Amino acid sequence: MSHKKRLVLVESPTKVKKITGFLGSEFQVLASMGHVRDLPADELGIDVEADFKPKWVGVKGKGAVIKRLTQAMQEAEAIYLATDPDREGEAIAAHILALTKIPKDVPVMRVSFTAITKEAVRHAVENPRPLDMALVAAQHARRKLDRLVGYLVSPIACRVLDGRYSAGRVQSPALRLVIEREKAIADFTPETYFTLHVLLNADDTTFKAKLVQVQGQTLPLKDGAFVKRLAPTLGSASYWVGEIVAEDVSYTPPAPFTTSTLQQVASSQLGLSPEKTMRLAQTLYEASLITYMRTDAVFVAPEAQTAAADFIQRAYGENYLPPEKPTYKSKPGAQEAHEAIRPTDMTLTPDTIKEEVGEGAALYGLIWRRFMGSQMASAIDRVQTLTILAGKEQGQPFPLKLEARATTPQFDGFRRVYQVGSDVEEDAPEETQHTLPSLEHGQRLGLKQVLPEQKQTQPPSRFTEAQLVRELEKCGIGRPSTYAAILSNIKSREYVKVERKRLVPTESGRKLLDYLLGNFAPIFAYDYTAKMENLLDAIAAGETPELDALTAFWEEFHPLLRGATAEQSHTQPARPVPQKTGEKCPQCGSDLVLREGKHGQFIGCSGYPTCRYAAGLEHQPLLIQPIKS
Repeated sequence: MSHKKRLVLVESPTKVKKITGFLGSEFQVLASMGHVRDLPADELGIDVEADFKPKWVGVKGKGAVIKRLTQAMQEAEAIYLATDPDREGEAIAAHILALTKIPKDVPVMRVSFTAITKEAVRHAVENPRPLDMALVAAQHARRKLDRLVGYLVSPIACRVLDGRYSAGRVQSPALRLVIEREKAIADFTPETYFTLHVLLNADDTTFKAKLVQVQGQTLPLKDGAFVKRLAPTLGSASYWVGEIVAEDVSYTPPAPFTTSTLQQVASSQLGLSPEKTMRLAQTLYEASLITYMRTDAVFVAPEAQTAAADFIQRAYGENYLPPEKPTYKSKPGAQEAHEAIRPTDMTLTPDTIKEEVGEGAALYGLIWRRFMGSQMASAIDRVQTLTILAGKEQGQPFPLKLEARATTPQFDGFRRVYQVGSDVEEDAPEETQHTLPSLEHGQRLGLKQVLPEQKQTQPPSRFTEAQLVRELEKCGIGRPSTYAAILSNIKSREYVKVERKRLVPTESGRKLLDYLLGNFAPIFAYDYTAKMENLLDAIAAGETPELDALTAFWEEFHPLLRGATAEQSHTQPARPVPQKTGEKCPQCGSDLVLREGKHGQFIGCSGYPTCRYAAGLEHQPLLIQPIKS
């Protein structure tokens, strides 16, 4: 009889060899290849009347994997559930356990690590914990909520709008953000305003000053006639130095990355979509190069801070270390007890791993620089502000004020490794110059030119993917594990398209949202979606029972569903009878008919939605995806 081994179950097969090497021959490591059970694709799979009892089924195509896992668990000396350290991973661990009845004398333990290193994995195995059923309940609640909305609302939308549409509990509010931004752009009325600069010189140095105040009123000026009268007056005026203020301003480094900030900065600096960012980050995590990439916390382990400080001191010098180890505060409600995203080994600089990770090298470099910068000293700039006075003669100023500002770096600090400027597209920065001449109070200045300029206010810009992720986070819509999927869904379903790196709603996206807001507005309101996310957090924390949350949702959702169903059946005009092709469906035997879709005509089964067979007009089969929440 072969010697029993301790069984470690992970999600991804790419982790198996590495973790086996960390733990040795006493352990067997197997991968579940992600989820092993889910709700069925061809039915709702939730019995609402029976306290929302789910019908879990084996994931299609996973039969061989499930059989291998089941046999291994039956033969194991002990079982360590080492799925990913979040709600999704906790649920996968629970579903793996439900595959088979495990002998009573076989201990089952949950192990959790946020970095695939020998130290982290061995520490987790030596310090197991029970399965957290509150986290499992939170994931189950999210899955059920998404299924109820997706599978119950989408068919009604399809019938009313006469097409293939998919409503999503979180996806639809995200689509709403894009469409409402487009409406704000269309409704925007530009306003004309004027700015006025003067080009001055002192000691053969030319610099620009901006008019900031006239007769006690701050700019911008909106009276064009007044500006036309003011410009010649300034053209014949005398100028001299009023107040001189110089101060050193300290800039603290930004916190290390969370999932959201990584997606935002990778989009704006590297041009990566949130989906691609997460794919590459998963690769880096599984290669033991970074910590777990789904997190909304900015906590850093003390040993990581010590390692970073040692590297910074050796590489850059002691003056680049802050007086105290930096601490960063996670946003309220950060859901997982994770670290921020950081390198696992500080000495692996971006240059040393380029060949090892290929396409992920740029993302690793961004993570490494952001983390190392977060552990370094503040940058210091000297900010000099000059108040310039003007009048008919010196000492008799007009009731106006001009300003010139210059910023001169004094100490680069964290900027030695990380530049903040292009994190996410912001409003235009305040006008500033690099240097100003050395001036004294009251010193006379020469006028070279008066520069009036007419401008117009600009409409809000369309969202980039990075900006939409930030807006989702700001509104409390979604969580770290869902941002990339939300973006992927609204793009792949062609509710938005990307033009010049900006998100533009499509006609089908507008039609869907109009219908949803006309019939289910409370469910797709921003504050309601955020409230449901907080409720899921409360389930995960063990503060709210799953059934209470689902019941509260159903009490609000069901009357809207009933109303929409009744309205659709009473008011929907009769559809034209689809033309039969004279052929039978190869899947169910019903008649095949000509249908109209967003890409033109296609052949479909008359038994839709029970049968989802479809083909192009040349009978080239089309892959019809089931509606997803």
